Amino acid sequence: MHYGPVLALALLVGFLFGFLGSMPIAGPTAVVVVAKGLDDKFWPGVYIAVGAAVAESVYAFMAFWGLTSVLSRFPILLPASRLFGCVLLIALGSYFAGRKKKDEQRPRDETDRLGYQNVLFGLSMTAVNPTLLVTWTAAVSAAHSTGLLRVHATDAFPFAGGVALGIVSWFVMLLRLLSRFRSKVNTATLDRVIRGVGIFLIVIGVALAIRVVVTWRTSA
Repeated sequence: MHYGPVLALALLVGFLFGFLGSMPIAGPTAVVVVAKGLDDKFWPGVYIAVGAAVAESVYAFMAFWGLTSVLSRFPILLPASRLFGCVLLIALGSYFAGRKKKDEQRPRDETDRLGYQNVLFGLSMTAVNPTLLVTWTAAVSAAHSTGLLRVHATDAFPFAGGVALGIVSWFVMLLRLLSRFRSKVNTATLDRVIRGVGIFLIVIGVALAIRVVVTWRTSA
């Protein structure tokens, strides 16, 4: 049997899932990358996306190997991780809502020299959200149900690699679009948009936290 085409297919499926799954501007990573794009910081946004893609591809790899048994054995991890995610949303929302106006005199390449820090930021921001393991388990199950993927552990490697490539590809394309159309919007409007996004994140974070607590107490 020729394994090349089979592994290439797993890579392609992972790419499509990573690309399409990153489109909704809902998670912390997407919000941060969009904010970088609106501030005309293309490369910092790319670095954050790369870090997030690495972390998320690890979860995709774990899901492919079926490690969700950990959450089944320790169900307390699920609401705890969700609460942590809510706290992260509220913290990011507070940062955006209270951000100061961009300093136009700051050197453009100041943040570009800190690429590794942006990669680590994107990596840590995604790594602390273990509920992505559940999300990717559902995605892998859906992929298997189409018959496109083998139920074989070795396919986890190209699948996870494809996921990382898909995520980075989407955010690079998004940042390019933001860079092209940003000049049509003035700085004051951009600041209001980012602050509005921050307030939205705070509201969503609080609402989700309340839901998690209520659900946990009801099921307890």
